[in-house]
Amino acid sequence: MQTGKLFAVATTVLGLLAASCGLGASPTAKPAEVAPKLETRVAKPTTAPAAPSPTAKPAADQPRYGGILTRAMDADLDHFDLQQAQAANFSQILFNVYQGLVRLHPIEHQKIVPELAEKWEISPDGKTYTFKFYKDIRWHDGKPFTVEDVKYSLQRIHRPREFKTVSPRGEALLTAMDSVETIGEDTIRLNTLYPSASFLLNLATGWIGIGPKHILLAKGDMRRDAIGTGPFKLKESNAGVSVELTKNANHFDKGVPHLDGIKFYVVRDGGTRFSAFRTGQVRMTFIGSKGLSDTEAEIVKREMVDQAVVYDHDSQARFTLAFNFQRSPWNDVRVRKAVDLAFDHQAAIKVGGNRGHIGSIYPQPWGMKPDELAKLPGYRSPKDADIAEARRLMAEAGFAGGLKTTLLFRAAEPNVRQAEVTRDQLAKIGINAELVVLQQAALEDRMARRAFDLVCINWTANTSDPDETLYTYYASGGSRNYGGFSDKMMDELIDKQARTLDKKEREVLLAQIERRSTDLVPMLILFWDLYQMGAWKEVKGFKPGPGVHPWGKFDRVWLAK
Repeated sequence: MQTGKLFAVATTVLGLLAASCGLGASPTAKPAEVAPKLETRVAKPTTAPAAPSPTAKPAADQPRYGGILTRAMDADLDHFDLQQAQAANFSQILFNVYQGLVRLHPIEHQKIVPELAEKWEISPDGKTYTFKFYKDIRWHDGKPFTVEDVKYSLQRIHRPREFKTVSPRGEALLTAMDSVETIGEDTIRLNTLYPSASFLLNLATGWIGIGPKHILLAKGDMRRDAIGTGPFKLKESNAGVSVELTKNANHFDKGVPHLDGIKFYVVRDGGTRFSAFRTGQVRMTFIGSKGLSDTEAEIVKREMVDQAVVYDHDSQARFTLAFNFQRSPWNDVRVRKAVDLAFDHQAAIKVGGNRGHIGSIYPQPWGMKPDELAKLPGYRSPKDADIAEARRLMAEAGFAGGLKTTLLFRAAEPNVRQAEVTRDQLAKIGINAELVVLQQAALEDRMARRAFDLVCINWTANTSDPDETLYTYYASGGSRNYGGFSDKMMDELIDKQARTLDKKEREVLLAQIERRSTDLVPMLILFWDLYQMGAWKEVKGFKPGPGVHPWGKFDRVWLAK
């Protein structure tokens, strides 16, 4: 049995806090209700031990209540249906309105802790998950939360075509799910197709947010309604101006949220967003590549050292070069291998502002480490031997005199710079790539129709687990496998590792997939990005990263003044 209680939130703080940011104790919580350290392994059912009693800290370090946190974002929400959302701005707003069964810890991001579900049990064979929910949960419109809401929402996310909807993130995260059963008034059972190493983590991402069945049935979606169970409610949305959330005073965890509200200002221009941050109009920048540029981060460190902090964090985003396997010469492994060998990854990192690292096909901590990769062909320095071998392969494939192709990319920084450096790298072995810039929708359309030769694009993973990356980008029929790559051995290994609960055994399989990927080059990973964001020093109780999604819940964020 894996169990957990809500985080304690007011007068004390746990010893795991970083930089005076953390979870306190609820005014009504009993000492035993301090959040336990949860086991996330599922090979054997276990009972989680309780955490030691928290130690009181000086009043100045204790979370405070009140205040409105102001933030900047780069675009409007075009709807409020989290189950149909994809963009990062949805996560930073709607993760605070909707809740899931479980969530990631806001400070120790690899830990899975309770949200709507009070406790859960995983069967010995790893195929059945039983969740028991907290009592007295209500939707923002006052109606009671029920297990039927959970069942309907999970089915809607899992089978979007049946419900005549789309689920760009959630469907992939529920790949292992088979069925949902309700047990009494407070329990559900999720049955999976196989023992899944990543299933519980996928449920905790935030994208598996539960919606109200009574509204979904009446209206068909939540595009015009933001009714959740979360610690914040939608107060107002002004198109092109702002989105404002207000405290849910009736939240079932009476200790949260600390803030009275969060106001997101829509500021499309990056320079204007930074000016708003420097002048204090917003106390926190946006996230991801829309956070702080290198120049802006240096300004904050130099001129705002007493007011603000720059946070560097792993992005779980990688810049990639995708090949169309339905077109010559990209269906020839020799040409793909030549590109792999010739590409200077350090040049791409430099163009990206020296924020990033070479990496394997998996997000860290999985896969081959950068120092190991740096010794291999295609990654090692100097590049002379690799370029010579690349030219030999090009000649062997019949392209000793070079070839012409097209390279598509999105009309936004930093994609433009990466497309340019990719063109220059291809030119070293005689590949003349014409750059074709497209808006996001047009680019997605071309990729979906496989009407391209090469695409330079960045992708962000929802979780650090390899499953999402492998099933989305490398498995036959993967939702982002736009190039049509297909390999029977790769598919078999992907399925096998997903069903392997023993971490060491799984690592062996993942290493085999990594080697197979090196041989076939289904996609070129240019580099893994790093992000920077800024916050004024009075903003406490959060820790950025990894990625842009796991830390998007702000129920325990507080303002020091």
